[in-house]
Amino acid sequence: MLIEEQAKELLIRCENIVGMELRQTRGNLQSSTNRASAVWELIVLEAASELGEIEYESYSSGCPDIRLCTPNHRPLWIEVAYLYPRFWKNERKSNNVVHWLFKEADRLGIPAQRIQPRFDGIDKKGAGPIRILPELNERKAFLKSPEIKGFFSKIIESPDLPHSCEHRKYTISVTYNPNEKGRFITWGGLLQESPTKIQEHAVYRLLNEKARQHDIEGPRIVCIGSDQSPALLSMVSPGNPTLREAVEASFRKHRSLSASIVVLIETSASVFSQFEKLAKPQLFLNANAREPLAEKEVGLIYKLNFNRWKYSYPALKWESEQKPRYRRVSGNLTARYKQLGIEIEIPSSLVIDSLAGKKSLTDEFDFKDNDQILKALKDRWIIKSCKLKEGNIEAGEDSKIVFELIPPELEPFWPKKNCIKT
Repeated sequence: MLIEEQAKELLIRCENIVGMELRQTRGNLQSSTNRASAVWELIVLEAASELGEIEYESYSSGCPDIRLCTPNHRPLWIEVAYLYPRFWKNERKSNNVVHWLFKEADRLGIPAQRIQPRFDGIDKKGAGPIRILPELNERKAFLKSPEIKGFFSKIIESPDLPHSCEHRKYTISVTYNPNEKGRFITWGGLLQESPTKIQEHAVYRLLNEKARQHDIEGPRIVCIGSDQSPALLSMVSPGNPTLREAVEASFRKHRSLSASIVVLIETSASVFSQFEKLAKPQLFLNANAREPLAEKEVGLIYKLNFNRWKYSYPALKWESEQKPRYRRVSGNLTARYKQLGIEIEIPSSLVIDSLAGKKSLTDEFDFKDNDQILKALKDRWIIKSCKLKEGNIEAGEDSKIVFELIPPELEPFWPKKNCIKT
C-alpha cells in the first residue's frame, strides 16, 4: 500500500500524535499477514487527527480504535478495518500455478506468451465461484499429471497447431496459441469473490462482525479500506448484491452502527494522463441508527483526507517470491539546460548506489542515444556545483542531488571530480 520508507515515517508521525509507542502496530508492520491492515489503520489515524483531538486505543478492548473529539461536537468512535480478498489463499495458489506453467514452458523452449491458463470455480454457498487448486507444495505432481504433461508433449510434437487441456482434478484449463506474437504473458478466469447472496458479501460480513465486537454509547463509524478486495468494486454481475445493498442490509440489522466509510484505493488516470492510485471514499449513513450523525458531524467526516500519501503496490497477505521493487522512495531524473551546461536532478538514493557501483543511471532511466544528459554523463562533464533538494516522503519522492555540469573544455584548469557511474 505504501513504500516501506513511507510506512516508517507515517508510524513515527502517528506515535507522536498519540504520544506513545505503538508496539502492536510495529509488530504488524513486520508481518505480511497484517502489514496492509496496519498501514491502513495508521492512514486513518493520521487523517482523523487533522479533524480534532483523538484518543487511540486508550480504553478497554471493548471499544473501537479511535475516539475523535472536536470542539462543540460529541465524541465520535471510529473503528478501522482493512478488507483482504476473502479467498486470498486461493489467489496465492493461483499465482503459484501460473508461475509453474510459465516456468515449465520456458524450460521446454516454448514461448510463455503463447500459454494462457484459465481458472474457473464452483459456487456452493452463494459466495461466488471458488477455485479448486493444487497445494503450494504440489508443483511436481501437478506438472506430471496426465493433463499437463500431455498438453506440453502435444505442443512439442506440433508447435504450429493450437492445443488445450482441462484438468480433471482442478478447476484449471490451459490453452496454447501458436500465433500469439505479444510480449506479455496473460491468464484469466472467473472472479472468485462475486457472491450471489447478500449474506456472503464481504462488507456485509465485516460490518456484522464489527457491530458485534463493541457495545458502547455514542455514534459509531466503521471505516473500511482496501486496495485488493473486489467486494468494494462498483461493477457487479447482474443480480448480484451491490456494495450499497450490503451496507444497508447490515444497517437494518445493527442500529448501533451510525455510519460506514468505505474507501477503495484504485488506479485512476490523472489530469496529466498519468496513472496513479487514489483513495475514493464513500460515506453511508444509517437512517435507523440508534445515534445518527448530525449534519455538522457528517460535514466533518467529509473532510477526512485519505490521499495525503501516494499509494503504490498492494501489500499481499503472504511473502511473494518476487520481492517488491519499490522499498525506498524514489523519483524521476529531470534536467534543465543552462547557458554553459546542464543542470540535472537525480534521486539521492540512486546517486549513492551509483557511486557505490551498485546501479547505473543509464540502466535506471531510458535515455535516447542522442540525449544531452547521456552525452554529458558519458563524456564525463565536470561537476561545477552540487546541492541537495528536499524530498517529499508523502508523495513518495526522494530527496534529490542537483548537479550543474559543464563541458571539460570550458574549465580546462579544474581538477576532474568523481563522476557518477553511467
